[in-house]
Amino acid sequence: MSAVARRYAKALFALAQDEDALEPTATQLGRLAAVATDPTMGPVLRNPLLSPTRRREIADALARELALPATMTRFLRLVADQQRLGELWSIADHFQIMLDRDLGRVRVTVRSALPLDGRQQADIVARFAQLTGKQVIPTVQVDSDLLGGVVVEAEGKVYDGSVRTHLERLAKTLSGDGAH
Repeated sequence: MSAVARRYAKALFALAQDEDALEPTATQLGRLAAVATDPTMGPVLRNPLLSPTRRREIADALARELALPATMTRFLRLVADQQRLGELWSIADHFQIMLDRDLGRVRVTVRSALPLDGRQQADIVARFAQLTGKQVIPTVQVDSDLLGGVVVEAEGKVYDGSVRTHLERLAKTLSGDGAH
């Protein structure tokens, strides 16, 4: 994540905090990020050859189309004026991280070989809530590359409980390569 995006996110976060609008701002920024990552719009927003006038027109059109409030419209214009429209997804990502931290939340990605039932999912969420001391917001994915078990990514760490990893550890131990 770029330092530039982090600075914009921090500034917007402080402003949204002052206006008691953190959650709505995160939602609006998420919608802008979706536009920025759209295969047809993304390249336009990242085009360094766009004139300042054209960038401002795009920002105003996006603000109207997404019915953004005044603060977000001003922010979007600033981003456009500074040729940073292509950074919207990164700004939104960093803003969400800051919001989650502020609200005591952690997002985890759970990958499993087969779909998890509600109880299995609840057990994983409970374990990570206990481990992190935070409210856990899970994203669950089926990963056909896994033989079994689960792999959980949380706060930049990977907790690998997959069968493949257990088998690799066992093989290293049996071959004498594993540390005891």
